[in-house]
Amino acid sequence: MRKIFLILCLATCTVLSSCGEDAVQKDRVEILFPTTSSGIWKYIGELCAQLMREANYEVELHHCTDPANQVEQIKEAIEKNPAALVVGAQDAGNLAEPLALAKERGIPVIAYDRLIMHTDAISYYASFENNSVGEFQARYVEEKLNLKSGAGPFTIEFIAGSPDDSNATLFFNGAFNYLRPYIDKGQLVVSSGQKDFGSVATAGWKMETAQSRMTDILQKYYGGGKSLNVVIAANDDLAEGYIRAQQAAGYSGTPTILTGQDATATGVNNIKAGKQAMTIYKDPEILCAKIVRMVKAVVEGSQPPINDVTNIKNDVTTIPSYLCIPMIVDKENIGIVKDFSR
Repeated sequence: MRKIFLILCLATCTVLSSCGEDAVQKDRVEILFPTTSSGIWKYIGELCAQLMREANYEVELHHCTDPANQVEQIKEAIEKNPAALVVGAQDAGNLAEPLALAKERGIPVIAYDRLIMHTDAISYYASFENNSVGEFQARYVEEKLNLKSGAGPFTIEFIAGSPDDSNATLFFNGAFNYLRPYIDKGQLVVSSGQKDFGSVATAGWKMETAQSRMTDILQKYYGGGKSLNVVIAANDDLAEGYIRAQQAAGYSGTPTILTGQDATATGVNNIKAGKQAMTIYKDPEILCAKIVRMVKAVVEGSQPPINDVTNIKNDVTTIPSYLCIPMIVDKENIGIVKDFSR
């Protein structure tokens, strides 16, 4: 009788363990993305969730209101013991604590687009070649202004993204480092003198912040008929901030080239209207499809698709990654852009 009792106890414990807090729900994926104040993140979130559901996963999609809210959302998601977390960081430097909990539970974490810092809990990273974003903007400027042939001088200013987004530094470095030789030669002149990321960064990617800074620059350095020829804006919202700054500053000139990124509805309309020269298009359908394949692989215990095992490093570790190639879009090929506003 004692032997039977012990067997029953062991069986009961096994069942409870398999149903308890450590039981992974292999068909469940938690997606945690930034605020929907950007229409792009709303679109991407819904697209990723849809593709996951089509792959037969139960999905819960979260959009945070601020960095602290995303920390709480991640902690709550971990308690549901999903098969994987897909995290697009609101603040890439703020997630080490909650993601350490995911690592303790053995829950794979896939970072979407924004490289998450200060942690070794990231299993994989999927994004676009973000250094290429800035470099592509710079190459566009180089070609259109015929800089290789020594043309110039032209004036140029930079509007970079938010310091809490690790991609913002990559965008700026990609553009500035490519154009640095022309700046050093005097073919490109930064009249404001603002040449480092800290000076040109825009907290929160706020259009209004970019507008305020560029209004000040236009009034101080481009009065009296002096033209601003090139504005390297890191994304379309910041480009729109510059366009609004022109009116606020009473500046009648139009830059020869105004860059952008994301191919938003605003950016596309500005390109069609001749207010913006180009944007960088990162097709979310391509990246979301890669994310689904990554999730499927980690759930099944196989190797997910990756094409870079050496170059993507946060400040703690090297992260196996899949990097897609972005595209330059201007008036000539604007028709390829999908509508993010739906």
